[in-house]
Amino acid sequence: KVFNPPAAMEKNEIERILAIVKFAPKRCRKNLIRDKLIISTLYYAGLRRSELLKLNWDDLNLEKSYMTIRNSKGGKTRLIPIHPNLTELLDQYLDIRLPLTCNALFVGEQGKRLTKGSFINIIRVYFKLAGMSKKGYTAHSFRHSFATQLVESGVDIFKVQRLLGHSSIDSTRVYVNFSAKSIENAILKL
Repeated sequence: KVFNPPAAMEKNEIERILAIVKFAPKRCRKNLIRDKLIISTLYYAGLRRSELLKLNWDDLNLEKSYMTIRNSKGGKTRLIPIHPNLTELLDQYLDIRLPLTCNALFVGEQGKRLTKGSFINIIRVYFKLAGMSKKGYTAHSFRHSFATQLVESGVDIFKVQRLLGHSSIDSTRVYVNFSAKSIENAILKL
């Protein structure tokens, strides 16, 4: 069985989605910070949907700037550094959520852990608002973009493997979309 990873978004497309959050429809406006944090976490941490939905507040160490991803694919646990772009959003979101009545990081309208269906709807809304709904992108495209952009920026593939939580380097190679640009840049390093 051949695995075809989702298309990687360009950096400007990710920036467009993050910028479009402020233009969300009225029904989404009370959750703007949550939604922006969801999208940002998918991209800046390279998480799978299931990992994001399982995140709890006590999985975050804001002092040391890392998050613990528990029971990932294969039952593994890994640490992911918290990107500086997430820090302010996390602080804003925590202010909105206080006092915490649920340990789940992302909650829905009833104050309970966000469901898979609600999550998918959130992502679809922002792809549509950004004019990208017909490009075939999914929530997993953020993870693929994370890996692709790290490799194209010169990050060692073994570090990318560790960030993604892959057991095998072969899994990481499948995710990485070596573009003609990255191949040209590799030659220029000689």
